Amino acid sequence: MEAFAAKNSIILIAHLKMADKEGKGLMTEDVFLQTVATVGPKFNREALKKVLDEHKIARSPDGVFSYETLMDQITHGSCPETVDNDKRLAEILKLLTSKLDRSQIPAFRVAMASLQLTEPAQGILKKTGGSMSAEDFQKRFPEAWKSSRTVSELLQDAKKNLDKASEEKKAMTPIICPSVLSSDFARLAEECKRMIELGADWLHMDVMDGHFVPNLTIGAPVIKSLRKHTKSCLDCHLMVSNPAQWIDDFKKAGADTFCFHLEAVEEPDKLLDKLDKLGLKAGIALKPDTPVDAVFPYCKRLHHVLIMTVEPGFGGQSFMWWTMPKVAAIRAKFPGLNIQVDGGVKTHTIDACSKAGANVIVSGSGIFGKAKPGDVIKAMKDSVSAYQAS
Repeated sequence: MEAFAAKNSIILIAHLKMADKEGKGLMTEDVFLQTVATVGPKFNREALKKVLDEHKIARSPDGVFSYETLMDQITHGSCPETVDNDKRLAEILKLLTSKLDRSQIPAFRVAMASLQLTEPAQGILKKTGGSMSAEDFQKRFPEAWKSSRTVSELLQDAKKNLDKASEEKKAMTPIICPSVLSSDFARLAEECKRMIELGADWLHMDVMDGHFVPNLTIGAPVIKSLRKHTKSCLDCHLMVSNPAQWIDDFKKAGADTFCFHLEAVEEPDKLLDKLDKLGLKAGIALKPDTPVDAVFPYCKRLHHVLIMTVEPGFGGQSFMWWTMPKVAAIRAKFPGLNIQVDGGVKTHTIDACSKAGANVIVSGSGIFGKAKPGDVIKAMKDSVSAYQAS
């Protein structure tokens, strides 16, 4: 019974979309009932009318209604988190195969809401355009189709799909990172706290050794001191000749991310292995002249890629507009990856970064050097959001 409910619920929405030949989101009551019947459960006509009435779904004289509106309203119900998933699906099947009276409609709405929030259909159908038959599902996802699998196992698969989709969505979220290199170091903790209160997301730490780049800045001791004053992400960009020797120190100091330059290492995978082992989020940075495809082999292992839009080493340089195609190339090939830009990013250059596909924005003097840094942070977030939505 449970396996039957799980399998048929998985493909219910897909069948409805397939039956909608014109793709307008409209359907007659007859077609709706016939479609649900082909999936398995028999949906009572009187029960359907009551559900349509309950959700105030308008019907034409010949019975045409927006099944998409119906499903959307049903999915916005709420369901207690304490209810077991197997019981939810069993209840859905029971309600679909029974004659619903008025007292059962709220239970139907709650059950359907829980289904929409937990089923693999949501993660899978979004990736297939909403058109997948039972045969397609069985062929493309054989493990999830096996009758020996329990509903709980199916829901675990669902969670993996939804978590992945959620991570991809998070990767497109605007993340503003003031570079503390431009702050007043005599008041570093206070300055960082102020940035977070004004809406910044991460604190960008530029680490330079005087060898890989000509400048000399901060190291792990500063990270350790700052960690005591903030729970925000300490985003560490290491412009150093031998990043591997600093991984342990930065982990102990409390760094959240560890971004090294591809140009500084011969075997990036070894560094990535160690970062994975220590639980540090890994990033790889590219100088302006480094070909973008050099980072492609490692992107699936990365938390973010950093595209330098100035030559690394000193703040306050002019933005290099010609680096934007590199950002666009990464976004096209890895749509769910965080892409960070650093160097000369200010209010008059942010739109170019956003349009190319960057979502993690590093800015030093462009934020710290302004009278109203909060307004700059908001403007940068708005720019990224606007282009991500377009």
